Formats: sequence, C-alpha cells, structure tokens
Amino acid sequence: MGEDVRIIIEAVPRAGLSADRLRQALADHPQALAALEVADPRTLHVPFAAALGHDPGPDAAFRATVFDPAANRAIELRGSLERPEQAEVRHSADRPQPGRQELAEAAEILRADPAFPQGEDVVVYRPMPPLADLENPDGTTVRRPTLGVYTPADPTGVRHRIVAVDVAGRTVDWRPQGIDVRAHHDCEHSVPEGVESLADRGGPDQVRVRVLRGETELWNLLVVRPRASAPQNPGVGSGVELREVRYRGRLVLRQAHVPILNVEYEEGTTFRDDASFETRFSATGQDPVGWGWRLCADPPRTILERPDSDAGNFQGVAFHHDGQELRIVSEIAAGWYRYASDWRLADDGTIRPRFGFAATANPMTCKVHRHHAYWRFDFDLDGAADDVVEEIDETGSIIPEPVAIVRETSRRRRPPAKYWQVRDKVTGRGYQLHPGEFDSTADAYGVSDLWFLRHHPSELEDGNPGPRDRAALNRFMNGESINGANVVVWYAGHYYHDQGHPQPHQGELIGPDLIPID
Repeated sequence: MGEDVRIIIEAVPRAGLSADRLRQALADHPQALAALEVADPRTLHVPFAAALGHDPGPDAAFRATVFDPAANRAIELRGSLERPEQAEVRHSADRPQPGRQELAEAAEILRADPAFPQGEDVVVYRPMPPLADLENPDGTTVRRPTLGVYTPADPTGVRHRIVAVDVAGRTVDWRPQGIDVRAHHDCEHSVPEGVESLADRGGPDQVRVRVLRGETELWNLLVVRPRASAPQNPGVGSGVELREVRYRGRLVLRQAHVPILNVEYEEGTTFRDDASFETRFSATGQDPVGWGWRLCADPPRTILERPDSDAGNFQGVAFHHDGQELRIVSEIAAGWYRYASDWRLADDGTIRPRFGFAATANPMTCKVHRHHAYWRFDFDLDGAADDVVEEIDETGSIIPEPVAIVRETSRRRRPPAKYWQVRDKVTGRGYQLHPGEFDSTADAYGVSDLWFLRHHPSELEDGNPGPRDRAALNRFMNGESINGANVVVWYAGHYYHDQGHPQPHQGELIGPDLIPID
C-alpha cells in the first residue's frame, strides 16, 4: 500500500426492520398468522427486512419472507417500515437455504445415525442441492436439508454420499429420491471444511469505506458483506455488494452486485446458487470494526490462489490497496462450489468487477458444465435521472458514433457491438462497459449477455421462476423508455468448465471493465 494512501473503514447500520421488530409485527398481524396456521410467531424463521428503494426513509417499503420450518410453508410480507403489522400477505413458494445452525443440528442427527461411517477422516459438508424436501400423500411437505458425507478411506471405495435429514423428525434418508449420489471418485483435490467448523461470530453487516490519497478522497462507498447482501428473503444474496459508490465526490453507482448465479451441466442438472454463505480464506491484517472485516497489508488469497486448501484464517470481507487500486474480496460457498466475489476500484476511477469459480472435493464438477454470473449495475450518474445508454459498434470508422438505446432491451456480445456506455445527459459523465476477455457469450441456457432496463425497486432478482433455474430477466422487459431515465444494466459472464479438456481461461476471473468517461 502506498504511503500516501489511507483506507478508512467505519461500521454503518442497515436501513430496515430487525428480526425482533418484524416478529413483533407478526404477533399483531392475525392475517399473517392465519395464513401460516400458527399461533406463536416465536416458532417462525423471521429475517431482517431490508428497506427498498433509493435513500430509504423511515416509511420505506420492505419485502420479507417469513418461514415456518415445522410445516415447511412460507408467506411474503409487503409493507412499510412504519406499519409492518399492516403489511400485505401473500403465500410464497420460497424456501430459505439451510443456515449454519440448521446444518449443525442436521449433522448432529446424521452422526448419531447407526449407518454413519466410522473414521477420523470422515467429513460432513454442504452438498448440492441444499434441500431434498419430501412430499407427503396429503400434499404437505417435510423440510430436509441435505448433507454430504466424505469418506476418502471407505473400504468399499465410496467417497461421497448425499443424504437428507429431517431435523424435526430426527431421521436420515440415505438415498433421497432424485439426488442419490454414491461416488467413487473426487472431482477436486481440496478436502471440504465440515459444517461444524463454519461459525459466524457476528460483526457489522455493512461498512463505509473511504480511499484517500493525501487529502483527496478518491472513493467513498458502502460495502455489504455476502451474508447480508440483497436480495434475500426472497433471494439468495449477491456476494459482496456495493452501494452509494462515489468517485471524487460524485455518485456513480447506487448499487452493484451479483443477484443471480447459476450452473448447468451438459447432462442436464442445473442449480441456482446461494451467494450469501461466507466461507474461510486467507487474509492477514487488522480488523478495524470487528469480526468479518479485515484491512490487509498483503493481498488476500481465496481458494483460487490456494487450490489445495478449503481452510483459512478469515471469513468475511477483506480489503487491500496495492498502490494503484483497492481490492474488495470475499469467498462464498454454495454446496461444494467456492466462489471469489471480487471488486477492484482503481485510483483513476476504473471499476473492475470480478468473479472466480472453484470447488472442493465433490462428485460432480468433473462433468462438463457452465457457470453464469449476472451482475446488476444500478447507475446513478450525478443523480438517478437523465441517464442514457449507448452502443458503440465496429463500423470501420476511426471514431465510431455512439447509437442511443431508447427502449428496454437485451444484447449479445458479438459483432458489430464493441462496447456500451451509460452517461448522464446533462453532464456527459458516465462509464463505458467493456466485456472481459473470458466472459464468453450466452448459450440457450444463459439467455443473453446484457439487459438495459428502467429502474424498479422490486426488480432486484428474477424470483428464480425457472425453468431449470434459468435466469428470467426477460420478464422485466416491457418496452419502457430508458432515454433520460434511471437505468439499470444487467451484465452476464459465462464460464465454461471442462476438467478433462481444460481451456486457457480456466482458473481466471471473469467480469467486465467499467471505464470512466470525463
């Protein structure tokens, strides 16, 4: 880190309803309790309900999924922070991902099962899919988190088993229908960390970060850690999330994150991945605001830089300035997948979002598959309004003329398109969006590469309506004008992985470059 560069990190509370406040509102909301058919809100899984919209005030809107684990049912509440007991109630098919406590309880039940294998090298880990719920004859369902059992020294040669655990009934299904995996091979080398070791010791959900060179403030932004990233409840997070991003005092991004992350295997299996579950990586330095936030003197190292280890000394978000740019990085886990959620903010104003892909020992990833990461950039250049999107094509001229895109649409990264830019109509300031070298272009499952949309607070993610976990961003396109509007750009990167025939890009981070205009 250069001697004249200072990084200031301060904890900032989130706007929204605490879980306790929302639980109190449920107690005063007979319609909500009736919809779930429960009398005691203390039995429910109640999340923090984040405020929606730009600059949310005390009466901002919220949306939250309340879940009854006993009946495996959920409702969605939509209301205002000031009057949550009057929130609209909707039935919901959303089922929250198993959390650390639920996984630990399931692991305890699994280890007590008579069929659990013996040996000190047995590891109980998070597999994919995260749930294997069971439907009863009467139409009700039983919630069953899945667990992977890794037995490298098994005398029969079985190295991986995936089981389903009914936590309420304290039973184990060793061959859950549809996901019976008994594998005699490992697709990766690093031994997965057991679910019992994945602790969360608290710490702030978000911080304000300032980058100063001498007396000049280069960057000022909010950073939200993956466990609190939007959207959640409903939604599965978005990795490290940036908010209120200012460069040299000017607002450029209201919000930037990866709300959609999925994978498709050539043999047909698909997953929509959790982007909120933090896991450990290596980062050495100081913790200025407590657990989960670290300012590093040396570059942090995720599983991409340490491919033989799933362990580490840190869990949360790490910062490192190399003299030219600030790196903001975390490692997240979705089953056996490990992802690097990475942002680089250069002193010259360039923003380089990055995402990396890896995995621990597992029975799947040596099959040919493709990951798809969908960034969402809510541009607020010198304010929310008056933004315009332009496409720059390979026309053969020395200085290509930008062509304005005036209606909501999507685009592929293929000729003649070269790059795109979003700028403020009044000041002319903005950002060019240049595709990354390894970002590829969408296949049928990936749908498209870019979407240019008018901002709506509720369009933080697609709701994962399918089919097969495919991104459903096209449903947001309804012909609205984006000429002089508040513009949101979705950008997709597609990562092809064939372990048997490695491509030159394998092991690389994907993501675009956002280059400032003016």
